[in-house]
Amino acid sequence: SRDRFGPLWCERFKSVLVEGDRWALRTVAAYIDLNAVRAGLVEDPKDYRFCGYAEAIGGGRMARAGLSVVDKDLAGYRQTLYGAGAGEKDEKKSISREEAVRVLEEEKGKLPLSVVLRCRVRYFTDGMVLGSPSFVEEQVQQDAGKRPKRAHAMTGTDWGGLAVGTGLRTGLFR
Repeated sequence: SRDRFGPLWCERFKSVLVEGDRWALRTVAAYIDLNAVRAGLVEDPKDYRFCGYAEAIGGGRMARAGLSVVDKDLAGYRQTLYGAGAGEKDEKKSISREEAVRVLEEEKGKLPLSVVLRCRVRYFTDGMVLGSPSFVEEQVQQDAGKRPKRAHAMTGTDWGGLAVGTGLRTGLFR
């Protein structure tokens, strides 16, 4: 690797098995579509050229077909990305990512899903399995080894009943 560090050499490959349930897929798709927002490249995923959501908004047939798997129309998916009534109002100021992480990690609080998805969430990289508790339980039991494993409820927001296959305790949100 000639002492280089970058996308190919940063970390080991990570993958998470995701249940084919519409809500699980929508949540993971929204997290992926917000990658450029988390990286500070754009403020809105529709403005990032290589984003599936941007392609769908631009009329891309294949991108729209892909999003139809996670939601019957773009309105529901848009709500996952931006939250209900996402326009900023005087009584509803948005908070910074740093403030969100402080609330989530230090105060063990809860925030709206659309806010949490703008943070780095280790459930999507280190969670092993993501889906309904019964799906996760079934998958982790197949790989139990010496100790039986179990599904763990996700924290920080209302994840719509999603669970993960590993009990991540620290540094969940960054």
